[in-house]
Amino acid sequence: MKTLTFNIICSLLFGLGQGVRKDKFVACFQEMIAGIWLIPIDLPFTRYNRSLRARTRVQNMVKDLIREKRVELEQKGASPRQDLITCMLSIRNENNEQVISDKEILQNVIVVMVAGHDTSSVLITFIIRLLANEPAVYAAILQEHEEIAKSKPSGEKALKDIEYGGYLIPKGWQVFWVSPMTHMDSSIFPEPSKFDPSRFENQASVPPYSFIAFRAGPRICPGNEFARIETLVTIHYLITHFTWKLCADDSFSRDPTPVPTQGLPIQLVQKKTF
Repeated sequence: MKTLTFNIICSLLFGLGQGVRKDKFVACFQEMIAGIWLIPIDLPFTRYNRSLRARTRVQNMVKDLIREKRVELEQKGASPRQDLITCMLSIRNENNEQVISDKEILQNVIVVMVAGHDTSSVLITFIIRLLANEPAVYAAILQEHEEIAKSKPSGEKALKDIEYGGYLIPKGWQVFWVSPMTHMDSSIFPEPSKFDPSRFENQASVPPYSFIAFRAGPRICPGNEFARIETLVTIHYLITHFTWKLCADDSFSRDPTPVPTQGLPIQLVQKKTF
């Protein structure tokens, strides 16, 4: 569990993926942690001495990461939000001077590693221990998660009899909003089959709850903004670096989302300059 939680910390907070470097980082960190509660007698070949030496190695590794992240941020256009170190490096005052010193970044990183790794691993470990000793609780949680996996039918359930558009929807019926029918309604979107991104430039002209690719209200998709940014960044990169043309029929089917019947093979031509 300690390895698992530390892997998560390395990936999300420091941008370290799988590899020899991360494995070395994990080993040194765990050796450092092992000496936190020992009697501080610094003699050669003691666990405390090994912990101190491991701490030095961890600090040096973090210092290397700080230097690398600074280069990525200042010279390679890295996003300030890509990881914790880069975020702290990006904080500047009105004179464009670094606000948080490298020493403070190092100390904060160590704190986050200890707090975010050890406590979570202990929590998960004891959950496993307790579930092993409580078969009834294990069975109840398993049943709950199996129900989640099965999921409820798409849509919502009518809590009472309602009438909509001249139709009665009885209490208890499953209701599913077929979004393509709304998106293809010409009274809402003129020429709905036409590819016209400019139709969304004036958001005030689009009636509320008429563009529901991500649904809306309290049940809006939590990945809404992430999906938008992901798509915009991808299209930006493609348009600024390539031109392309279709190599085959571009027809599609629905399964249930639209899927190109032939996988949409294209011919990419890289631009010489940008």
